[in-house]
Amino acid sequence: MREIIPLNFKWYLAPYQEEHLEKIDTTQFEAISIPHHGIEIPFNNFNEEMLEVVLSYVKTIKIEKTWEGKILKLQFEGVAHQAKVYINHHYILEHRGGYTPFEVDITDEVIYGQDNEILVVVDSKEDPTIPPFGGVVDYLGYSGIYREVSLLVIEKQHIKYAFIQTNGTSTVKLELGLSQNNGELDISILNDKNQVLELKNTKVIGPTMVLSLDIENPILWDISSPFMYTLHVKYRTNDQIVDEISERFGIRSAVFKEDGFYLNGNKLKLLGLNRHQSYPYVGYAMPKSAQYEDADILKYQLGLNIVRTSHYPQSKHFLNRCDEIGLLVFEEIPGWQHIGSDQWQDISCQNLRDMILRDRNHPSIILWGVRINESPDDHDFYFKTNGIARNLDPTRQTAGVRNIQQSEFLEDVYTYNDFSHRGNNKGLDDKSLITKKAPYLVSEYNGHMFPTKKYDDEAHRLSQAERHLSVINEMLTPNNGISGCIGWVMNDYNTHEEFGSGDRICYHGVLDMFRIPKLASYAYATQYGKEPILEISSTMNMGDHEAGDLSSITILTNMDYIKLFKNDQYVGTFKPDFNQYPNLPHPPIVINDFIGETLMKNENMSYKDGEMTKNILRVIGKHGNRLPLKYKLKTLYLLKKYKMTYDQGVMMFYRYMGGWGSEKVSYRFEGYQKDKLIKTVYKENNQLFEYKLEVKNKALHIEETYDVTRCVISKVNQKGESVLYDFDPVNIKTSGSIELIGPSQVSLHGGSIAFWVKTKSKGKGKIEVEINHHTMIEDLIVS
Repeated sequence: MREIIPLNFKWYLAPYQEEHLEKIDTTQFEAISIPHHGIEIPFNNFNEEMLEVVLSYVKTIKIEKTWEGKILKLQFEGVAHQAKVYINHHYILEHRGGYTPFEVDITDEVIYGQDNEILVVVDSKEDPTIPPFGGVVDYLGYSGIYREVSLLVIEKQHIKYAFIQTNGTSTVKLELGLSQNNGELDISILNDKNQVLELKNTKVIGPTMVLSLDIENPILWDISSPFMYTLHVKYRTNDQIVDEISERFGIRSAVFKEDGFYLNGNKLKLLGLNRHQSYPYVGYAMPKSAQYEDADILKYQLGLNIVRTSHYPQSKHFLNRCDEIGLLVFEEIPGWQHIGSDQWQDISCQNLRDMILRDRNHPSIILWGVRINESPDDHDFYFKTNGIARNLDPTRQTAGVRNIQQSEFLEDVYTYNDFSHRGNNKGLDDKSLITKKAPYLVSEYNGHMFPTKKYDDEAHRLSQAERHLSVINEMLTPNNGISGCIGWVMNDYNTHEEFGSGDRICYHGVLDMFRIPKLASYAYATQYGKEPILEISSTMNMGDHEAGDLSSITILTNMDYIKLFKNDQYVGTFKPDFNQYPNLPHPPIVINDFIGETLMKNENMSYKDGEMTKNILRVIGKHGNRLPLKYKLKTLYLLKKYKMTYDQGVMMFYRYMGGWGSEKVSYRFEGYQKDKLIKTVYKENNQLFEYKLEVKNKALHIEETYDVTRCVISKVNQKGESVLYDFDPVNIKTSGSIELIGPSQVSLHGGSIAFWVKTKSKGKGKIEVEINHHTMIEDLIVS
């Protein structure tokens, strides 16, 4: 029978030395667990050449005597970027490429009944013969054995693979690869309650078996109800079960047409973000729980229905979670603009094969990316990649991301990076400018066009959000032939020196590197997210605005309307801006009147004079004391009528336009849905401060490898609002069964920062955070 033994603990690491090929003394090595990052890097401001290292990873495994006569294979999910594998100092195999899994047959190399030594020499140098390297690349490749490792033990008579093909009907086509031509198969399909829905027994007549199964009244996999079935296959010979596998799958149809995308026959506009799989300090090396959290953020926090795995295949755990929660996936081969030599292209084609063979049973995947991101046309190369994809998986369409209009079109879907929006023009180019009669998907937009840090000034942060809103609004225009748009990018990421802000970070994300939201994230979350959102773009401080002109603010919200109160006085009711954003489910609300009828109430003005005064105050805010003549005359008229001195008029301006002259100015925003008060937000000057520590998961579980959880530190004012321009130093300590990932001394990044802790052993763990003479403690349980 098949056994899969995880091999993720009790590894040893050291810089590679040639003597390791002959003899290894692990007392000189560092004990580590997999996934492992190879080299820990600073958050920013480093030389990426520090990642180009050669490392020795060593582990001893017991090879059971009972395994003799079986097939033994080491399985590596991902190693960056060249791996040479040795067993007991004998060279076995080299794998070139950092983003796809590979197997190493060690059947004839091990000593049965004894301990055997595995040595993996990992070379993370950017070899120009291996994708994505050879040109410039706007992301880092990192290093290490950054995905899980296991040992597969199988009989010589075994199941090689199962490929489950569905088209949204009751018929399920099953292709099985087998090692031998004899025996019998017991095949069953189970629902989510483990009830058998279909059962079939058949004799094996060849190495490839193609069977048709039927599920009566199937429940379709959909983004709102991602129903999963389980295929169970038993391989028998002489009435003995020799192998057994299970595969989860969903039944659905997914088709891009010229007029848009259809899921199960229903037209659906796709809205998503690109995702890099990298994290601060450890690059790609994060286990299952972190991969799950990223998928959950995209689906539940941001309300998206698609993600692109830019620019390479990503963790099987991330894809499994996308299956479970109904998040569509556009998965593509490794690369960035550059097409290399014949050897490079051969590896790229193998990357494509490995990606599809690993992932073709995932119902969440709807497109195979068979073209190097933003590369030039290459007929022969891309004719070949399209052929590989269609041969291995005839159920899915192909796509190729380019930044070329009217490019040679060999794929099924024309995917294009549209960076035409500059903030003051149309959100997207018309489809007709990009391609003719073809299914069309925008695969990137914004991003580098307007890099934004979480702590940039208000106008900058708002402009980033508005740019995303403009593109989404344009994409949602009915009958425009645009299937959807996938923004650049989910979160900030480390990059090479040619890109980013000079500190090795691209600040292109709608989240920062720690997955903490920027204002732009609410451009997405407010459209289809389930949680009530009332995000005020402003701190309501004059000093954050050019010339102190706080004449309007924008609120990203999914409320029907907002009531504004200033110092508990009702100012007005404001509704979504459907004029500017007619296609958004929930446009932002713009407030450009912070006075309302308060002049009439507080200054005993008539309605006409009150409106005149408001208009004058706005003009003063724009022009200062250099007023046009007609406003000077109006001002003199009002001062005389209401018997005010010039100084009193000035104080009125400060009181109503900026809050000067008041002991305290407080704004209250009330958000309503269906005329019911849902959410209230206060904005006022910071007076009292509090620190918060949020641990995302306090119960961690050691399974096939270690577990992690993300912890967020934030500084808030007396109303619970983030103190945006705060950079207090922080000290982090861990003890017990957990340890810290990254440095123990950090600073808040614009009022907040996150860190991850990982499990060491079962038991209790403690987190202590010291900040500004304040200590926060959280206890965790590791099982």
